[in-house]
Amino acid sequence: MNKKLIIGFLVVLILGLIAFMANDLFFSEKSHENPYVLNTDSLKKNDTSLICYKEIFQINPGIDELSGIAMDERENIIAVGSKVIIYDKTFKEIKSFKLSEAANCAAVSSDGEIYIGFQNHIEVWDEKGLQIRSWPTGNKESIITGIAVNDKSVFAADADERLVHQYDFKGKLINNIGMGDTVKGVPEIIIRSAFFDVSIGRDNEIWLANPGGYLLEAFDDKGNMKTTWGHASDEIDGFCGCCNPTNFTLLSDGCFVTSEKATPRVKIYSPEGKFICIAAGPDKFDEGTKGLDLAVDSKNKIYVLDPVRKQIRVFEKNTKAE
Repeated sequence: MNKKLIIGFLVVLILGLIAFMANDLFFSEKSHENPYVLNTDSLKKNDTSLICYKEIFQINPGIDELSGIAMDERENIIAVGSKVIIYDKTFKEIKSFKLSEAANCAAVSSDGEIYIGFQNHIEVWDEKGLQIRSWPTGNKESIITGIAVNDKSVFAADADERLVHQYDFKGKLINNIGMGDTVKGVPEIIIRSAFFDVSIGRDNEIWLANPGGYLLEAFDDKGNMKTTWGHASDEIDGFCGCCNPTNFTLLSDGCFVTSEKATPRVKIYSPEGKFICIAAGPDKFDEGTKGLDLAVDSKNKIYVLDPVRKQIRVFEKNTKAE
C-alpha cells in the first residue's frame, strides 16, 4: 500500500512539473528571452553632449544592393553595389554603369581610376564606365571587403585569408600584410564575420581593422607593424559586440572615423586613438544595420553608406560641438 502511495505521489509530482514547464515555455514572456544575447539597450542611450555631427542630406541611389563608397580627388562620390553610381559634390548624379556582379567595396586612385573589390577578384574602371583591367586573388574563397590605393600600390582586405594583399597596379602580388607574429608582437587578425577594412594614413602607412581584436593597426609598406590602438569595452570609448569596428576612414587631420554593427554607430577618434565624440548614434539607424561603409571629403563631411535604408547619408560637423 505504501508503495502505491509513493508511486501515486511521484506521478502527481511529475505531472505538476510538466504543467509548470509548459506554462513557463508557452505562456511566460521571459521564456522568449535569449539569456545569451548581447543587451544593447544601455548602449543605445547616448549623452547628447557627445554628439558632434548632424545629418544634412540623404542620397538615394535607387539600387537594391549598395555596399561600398569612395571619394575621388575632385570630391565626386562613388557608390558601388549592383552597379556604380557617381555623384558630384552637389550630390547630383553624373554617371552610372552596370557591373557583371555585385561589388563589395571601392577606392579611387589619384588619376581617377576606380578600383572595385568583388568576392575573389579586383576590377579597375575609369569614370566613364570603361573597364581597364582586372585580376583574380588566386583564392576562390577570398572575400574582398575593403580596398585602398596610394601612389604605389593597391591594398585589398581579404576577410577569408585574414590578410591585406598588396598589389602593384597591374595586379602582381607584392606582399601580404597583417600576418600574426608572436615574436614581433603582431596580433593575429580575428574575423568572425565578413567585415575587414583597410585605409591609407597621412604618412602613407597602411591601416587595417582587426575587428575580433577590437583594434586598428598600422603597418609600413614592408608589412612591419608601426602602431596599434583600440580596446573592447561596453563604454562609449571602446568597441563591443563580437567584432568591431567593421569600417573606418581618416579625416584630413588624421582623426579616425569608425563604424560598428550590433550597436550601429559612427564615432570619431583622435590620431592616437582617443575617443572624441559620436558622429551618428544608434538612434540614427535601423536595428540590425551593419556594413556602414565610410568616406570623407576635404571639409571633413562624413558620408555613411546605409545598406538597410539604401542611402548615402551625409553628416556635417556640428558647430556647437566646436
